Amino acid sequence: MGIIQRQGIKHSIVNFSGLAIGMLSTLFIYSQKEVVEAYGLMQYLLSIAIIGFPLFALSGNTVAVRFFPVFQDKTQAQHGFLPFLLLLCLLGWGTSALVAFFCWDWIKVLVAWDTSVLQEYLWMAFPLTFLFTVALLLYQYSLNFKRIVIPSILFDFSLKVALPALLIGIWQHWIDLKTALNLLLLYYVAVILGQVQYLRYLKEWHWRINWAYFTPALRRDIGKYAGFGILSGFALLLATKADNLMVGSLIGMKSTGVYAIALNIAAAMEIPTKSLYSASVSFVSRYLSDENWAELRSLYQKVSINLLTAGLFIFGCIWLSAGDLYLVMPNSQEAGQGRYVLFFLSMAKLVDMGAGLNNQLVYYSKFYRYSIFSLGVLAVANVVLNIWLVPVFGITGTAVATLLSICCYNFFNLYLVWKKFNMQPFSSKTLLVCLLAAGSIAVLWHLPSTGFHLFNIVLRCSLFALLFGFLVLRFGVSDDISKIWRERSVR
Repeated sequence: MGIIQRQGIKHSIVNFSGLAIGMLSTLFIYSQKEVVEAYGLMQYLLSIAIIGFPLFALSGNTVAVRFFPVFQDKTQAQHGFLPFLLLLCLLGWGTSALVAFFCWDWIKVLVAWDTSVLQEYLWMAFPLTFLFTVALLLYQYSLNFKRIVIPSILFDFSLKVALPALLIGIWQHWIDLKTALNLLLLYYVAVILGQVQYLRYLKEWHWRINWAYFTPALRRDIGKYAGFGILSGFALLLATKADNLMVGSLIGMKSTGVYAIALNIAAAMEIPTKSLYSASVSFVSRYLSDENWAELRSLYQKVSINLLTAGLFIFGCIWLSAGDLYLVMPNSQEAGQGRYVLFFLSMAKLVDMGAGLNNQLVYYSKFYRYSIFSLGVLAVANVVLNIWLVPVFGITGTAVATLLSICCYNFFNLYLVWKKFNMQPFSSKTLLVCLLAAGSIAVLWHLPSTGFHLFNIVLRCSLFALLFGFLVLRFGVSDDISKIWRERSVR
């Protein structure tokens, strides 16, 4: 796992820097009374782009990883694989935009019937989804070259800077909402141009498609896989990422902003996930292609315990300081409505992290068709659960629906991987690290308040980090974490 560790560590440093900016933005900007609605609207529009991405890109993101080993040949400019993927984007987004244009009145009634600000700006989903689709596809394609840090800075980290900057402008009355949304579009144009320059630097920006390389059999395989990716990817995102959309459509933009604040805090748990998944996904594809089951099993189990350990560490810091986090916010009474949203979203991310690479193993294997049915059922179930739970529990109901959807989806894929590959990611250390985290949280839960919220946060997080970190190293929960600690201790 040498290159995975190196790239994963660098990626984590970038993401933790983004986390620091994101946390400060969440505490002092997004929760401002003047910007909660604007923040909710931006998150709503971005959710449309995220959930619709498999359809807009015609699953170009999964095709980019699954078929890259087939096209990989630097001397032949990868046979024009990149322009082919961009062509898929243009076709997918163009078709979707045309359908949406002719159904526009019906769409506005369905999703924005009780939200005037959404009715006014919903049209901006058209250019935003296109720019987001191209930017994300270029990011995904760049991961094939085992370099994840610069693409992450361009696509992920930069948004953590741009979004609060736009909202500060609204808060201070330097710009209005319409100007901020137009600047958001310009931001994505800049991201795309930056990614193009990086691919040019890697000498991987090519425009000529070698159509002769696309044999009928290869086109058929790509078509089948892309068709699966569209259905399964859209269903997966609808099952796990539709929360902002559901809150916005069922309650309103202010509630979407409150929900997004909790989601933003919980997103800290995704940092190790993004790092290890981004660095591991090309290895998963290669090991599956080579039928290297020994290396694949080792990678599967290592990623699982590493992610679960990291996830429990971040969860402990978040939940021990959640009360003080919300009290620090300027609009704490309104923002504090999302405290239990934060708990259930964090639990959902823990489930996903503990399951490791099971979703990737299914997606990039010959058994990928098996998940279509389960994903379709889960997507429908998530929508139904939201419609049922939101009127009863408000925004907390959406978080519970997300948790249930993610649990069911991961359980199915765990079973499938075990059945088809005779692999599972868990061991006795899985239970051990959960007990160590629970014990550490229990010990520090009743720590008395100092009367200073920021100091409480620092104190509780520091004590938990010391206690849980010591126990993880003492009991040798993760070989990789212990190895990194020993190497750094020697230095």
